[in-house]
Amino acid sequence: MMNIWVDFIEGYLAKSMVWLKEFKRLENVSSAIDPVTGVDEDLAMTIRKYIVPGQQLAVGKPEYKTIIEDKLEISCLHDDAVMELMWGLGNCVEYLVPSEKLELTMEGRLRMSKGLKTVLESYDLQVEPEMVNKHIIETAGVVYSCDHSVNKHGKSLRAAGEHLKKISDIDSQDWCLIKLVTALKLLCYPTEELPGIPLEVFSAEEYSKLVNDGPKYEGKLLKVSCKTVFKEMVWARRLRNRMLRLLAHYVREARKAYEEDQTLMSSCEGGKKSI
Repeated sequence: MMNIWVDFIEGYLAKSMVWLKEFKRLENVSSAIDPVTGVDEDLAMTIRKYIVPGQQLAVGKPEYKTIIEDKLEISCLHDDAVMELMWGLGNCVEYLVPSEKLELTMEGRLRMSKGLKTVLESYDLQVEPEMVNKHIIETAGVVYSCDHSVNKHGKSLRAAGEHLKKISDIDSQDWCLIKLVTALKLLCYPTEELPGIPLEVFSAEEYSKLVNDGPKYEGKLLKVSCKTVFKEMVWARRLRNRMLRLLAHYVREARKAYEEDQTLMSSCEGGKKSI
């Protein structure tokens, strides 16, 4: 469920995932939901209005879960998936509640989500929560989506790769998915060009078998499907590579600004101590 954040990188995406039932502004959250006094009557009425028996209420803090379950006897859910959702709601709140003039801190709007953190770390991009901005969120979302467009075909491609071993004695177990789908494309359409794919990825023996063994795979491979998946994956990988370079650029810019702010804050604190 760590991919929830991707559905909330842009307002139009968020609107397809959640719908506004009602928005209620709480002037004092601590008094509206309190472990001693319970849940404010007005808030309690709103919650009961939209929760039917058997449903769970997603809440952003564990203490809210405890209080609501204890005082209202309504089952609540608070876990990593819910926190990813809460991050997304904060990131797109101006689109989801456009009629309200909400004043949220940058920390509340753009704090790091676990899914985003996982993507950044997978590319060795170290980003502090304070560094996160719209550019990083949106670009990381595109990178993740491109990788998903490739990886979602992994199971079917590996299954097709078993035919390579049985029929052409080509072991594709350690190949990346792009190389594997390229091999299947060669088997199905040996005379067509492979734009952007260097044929050097194959040995001379592998390439010869892939070009000449096509007839042996009749009934084993779906040619049109292989071609369609090949185009999708190559396009996604090209876009991902461009976006990954852009993401690294945004991270460098954010890192520079963050370190400058840290230096300034240290200087200010040092000045106060010396007075």
